[in-house]
Amino acid sequence: MENNDELLLKEFNNNYKSNLKLDCNKIDLFSSFILDKGLDLLCSINFHSKIEKIILEENNITNITPLSHISFGSNLISLDLSSNKISSIDILSKVNFPLLNHLYLNNNCIINIDSIYNFNFPNLFELNLSSNKISSIESLAKSKFPNLNELLLSKNEITSIDALSNINFPKLKILTLNDNKISSIDSLSQIKLENIRELKIEKNFLKNVNALSKAKFPKLNYLSLGDDTLGDNIEDLKDTKFSKLQDICIYLKEKLKNNQKVRKIIDFFEKKGVCFSFIKYDKKGEEIIDKDNNFMYNNDDEEDDDDMNNGQLIHNNKKPDDDNFNDFLLKEGLI
Repeated sequence: MENNDELLLKEFNNNYKSNLKLDCNKIDLFSSFILDKGLDLLCSINFHSKIEKIILEENNITNITPLSHISFGSNLISLDLSSNKISSIDILSKVNFPLLNHLYLNNNCIINIDSIYNFNFPNLFELNLSSNKISSIESLAKSKFPNLNELLLSKNEITSIDALSNINFPKLKILTLNDNKISSIDSLSQIKLENIRELKIEKNFLKNVNALSKAKFPKLNYLSLGDDTLGDNIEDLKDTKFSKLQDICIYLKEKLKNNQKVRKIIDFFEKKGVCFSFIKYDKKGEEIIDKDNNFMYNNDDEEDDDDMNNGQLIHNNKKPDDDNFNDFLLKEGLI
């Protein structure tokens, strides 16, 4: 005779054409359109195994409250809630996911992240909040993520990054702030990010980048910046003191690429052995690095053939498969 959990799981599988089992260690429901009702039913099932990964991407979910009463969160490592219609993440301050490494909340409708400072994810490695409607990141100054390596905040409506001067993320290596409404990066000169490797701040409203000359990022090796208002102030880059810098990518209007000051800054970094490239965007908003304008493009770099297209290197920023995650980290120099 089937017990209650078996009956609930059978109902779920029938309703959403899935093949989950009580003893599985991964719940993959990508684009299954389970909606809020399906999430509520899923979270009421007591799985008999140690669930390590939950993928709920593209399911038209608006309410994630049911996550607060799941019984299988103690071993959860990765939670993907991306590409839904979630507007509130307050309930995540009440869940118990002590081993959570990866939290994907990108491509939702999140406006307010004030509750984030109550999140209890001591092992969180990656937090993706890109492509939402977030305007303030003040709560990050109160947050405690001692193991956070990647903080992705691109494509939001952030106007100020002053709160970042008070953050305490000692292991942060990747920070993306591109495609927001930031007009000043002065606070970068006060941020203590000794392990930062990659900083992306292009497509904002920056009029100058002189704050970078005071920034102390001794391990920074990749910097992308620029927008329609930067113009002649690009020369401020000469004053930066990033001894490990290997790549600079600039997003500028086409007419500015042959600007005399732009050419001078390219020559300056070329002599220092820094790879200088221009960023474009395709119709989907994905970054494209123009190989033709990459003056020190290294043909020995190992890039997948799928990422090469007519002389352009496309950065898809895909999430690595967990099975190959350590290899990915080693390749990117993150561990």
